[in-house]
Amino acid sequence: MALTPTGPGLDREVCSRWRLTPGRVLGDRATGTWEATRDGAAFVVKYFDSARFPDWRYTLRVAAALRAQGWPTPEPVEEPLIGPGGAWVLFHRLPGRSVRPADGDKPAEERSRGRLLAEFHRAATATGIVDQRGGFSGPAELVADPGLDHWLRIHELARPDEGRILRACRDAALEWFTDNVIVDAPRSVIHGDFTPWNLLYDDGRLTGVVDFEATHYTFQVADFALSWRGYHDNVLRGYDEVRPLSDLEWQLVRPVFWAWLFIGVKDLLAAHYGCTDPVGPIPKLEWQIVHVRKHSDLLSEKAGAPRLPVHE
Repeated sequence: MALTPTGPGLDREVCSRWRLTPGRVLGDRATGTWEATRDGAAFVVKYFDSARFPDWRYTLRVAAALRAQGWPTPEPVEEPLIGPGGAWVLFHRLPGRSVRPADGDKPAEERSRGRLLAEFHRAATATGIVDQRGGFSGPAELVADPGLDHWLRIHELARPDEGRILRACRDAALEWFTDNVIVDAPRSVIHGDFTPWNLLYDDGRLTGVVDFEATHYTFQVADFALSWRGYHDNVLRGYDEVRPLSDLEWQLVRPVFWAWLFIGVKDLLAAHYGCTDPVGPIPKLEWQIVHVRKHSDLLSEKAGAPRLPVHE
């Protein structure tokens, strides 16, 4: 039994075991999540690669704890099928669709999503889950990793401009966490990607919170990383209306965001530069560079957050 992804479609053995008719790929990745049907009912099939998604059962536990409080999260239908490289999970297909607002509607959508995120964190705290997901760490530990520093220095030799910016960002985050001992900033499990495409609505009613791939235990403001993205200030404003952020949390947003940009970077660089004879092009970290350069007027006002020298 293969039980591994086979090109753009679902594993044939998986479809046979669960009597599924495979549908289209969901999301931006060519493999990972698919639509499927069985006896006229709609499902979603997800493959958790063990290397990319460590401790995948943690994601199911978080979603179940939130579902117990009334949040519409993906619910497994069958016992997972576990193979040598990962696991297949079959979920009920949640109703509704994601809303992609037009440019003129984005400020209102962001503010509304910020308010919803504050309510989500209230429920996340109530789950009582305080253990860390395997393979994940806090932002301070992430930027303090000497391996990250090593590979960023190697990368800077190959791509000087890009490497200089990334090292300045990593050093600034490390300095902040070294200088500040955080003891009372709220922590809980977070969603990890609280973005419009992961929220489903039907006639204005929330019908789904999906994609818990990045969920783990950390500072609640870490959930701003992809929902705020360094400049969508209305997300912060909406959140603050429901759960006012402390002065410490305003200060914490930027270094946590900087740390978030380095998730997976060490492994990516090590996979290339660590080879005796590297294959393929030198990695480009353009997504990180774009977001390092983002500027938030609101955060500067609230926290006096300095811009890195690389912004100039």
